[in-house]
Amino acid sequence: MIGIGLHPETELWVADHLNQVGGGCVTVSMRDGTVMSVQPSGAVETRPAGAAGAYERATVCGQMLVFCPEGGRVFTFPYVATVPNA
Repeated sequence: MIGIGLHPETELWVADHLNQVGGGCVTVSMRDGTVMSVQPSGAVETRPAGAAGAYERATVCGQMLVFCPEGGRVFTFPYVATVPNA
């Protein structure tokens, strides 16, 4: 099975780094110390530093972060290792 994006991406959030949390998963630490959290609806929120629940865990697949919070929906976010002028 393959995944195809429904919407083109036009803007990236600038995050601080990825945290390895085991099982091939990562969390995304934002610049303010919070952690990216993708809700079952697809809404993006943040949680306190160290959060690593189902909504905060992602896998890296190529240049994409893949979140599967629950309910069978999958959300992808472009990932680049370096952001110029950030």
